[in-house]
Amino acid sequence: MRIGIIARINCHSCIRIAKRIIELIPASWELLLEDKLARALNRDGINFKDIDADIIIVIGGDGTILKTAQLSRGKILGINVGGLGFLSEVEIGNIEESVYNLIKGNYKTYDVMKLNVYINDQLFGKGINDVVIHTARISKIRKFSVYINDRFMENTSADGVIIATPIGSTSYSYSAGGPILIPSLKAMVISYIAPFGSRLRPIVCPDNTKITIKVIGKFSSLAIIDGQKEAVVSENDRIDIRVSDEKLTFIELKNSFYDRLREKLIKDVVN
Repeated sequence: MRIGIIARINCHSCIRIAKRIIELIPASWELLLEDKLARALNRDGINFKDIDADIIIVIGGDGTILKTAQLSRGKILGINVGGLGFLSEVEIGNIEESVYNLIKGNYKTYDVMKLNVYINDQLFGKGINDVVIHTARISKIRKFSVYINDRFMENTSADGVIIATPIGSTSYSYSAGGPILIPSLKAMVISYIAPFGSRLRPIVCPDNTKITIKVIGKFSSLAIIDGQKEAVVSENDRIDIRVSDEKLTFIELKNSFYDRLREKLIKDVVN
């Protein structure tokens, strides 16, 4: 068994947790540590993008998981330290129990979709959460054209447009008023950031859809994947989003999607 460990390096608690997990991992398992984490622990490490493991334990928050999903390969188990951590399965209070269950194989897995993002027919990147096309200047509204399967849908004035996966529907899209999609749905949702005009509503599209966004006007915008990778897009640039053939696999120990939804997004609002 090959197990990788990645942690948010500017977090002392994350380093401490990584050290404890290493102590719990069977000696017979091959251990791959991300190089910055390894240096903090005075161990040998491996470049982030070269980690190819059966299981990758990610210690930090959703941003650390999204970065890992961009660069590494393996089933992901997230340990949440400090933030909302919607993508994380494990909280600080049950780390040891979770690692023991992982070692014993007492877990399930589930797959989530990835998005392929093209700018002017060139692959820009892949994402698991969302693609955001956003004004590059604060408080400057932009105009965008939206196409579905090459058919014109609408022109919109807004701060931006979000195309989210089911996993990403609980993130920025949710904050922008988009619906929550359960992970097993094969769909994407188009949401708008601060649209000018109340007629605009989110649109849910099946996974065989090609969504195209074009920037209208001379001012530039940013295309951002999972908050990790960005490019400047200008008038006449075309951003195409399709569901990828690739999947990302998460490990589920106890908490189902509905448990996390209740605990992290619904409970505090209702109570």
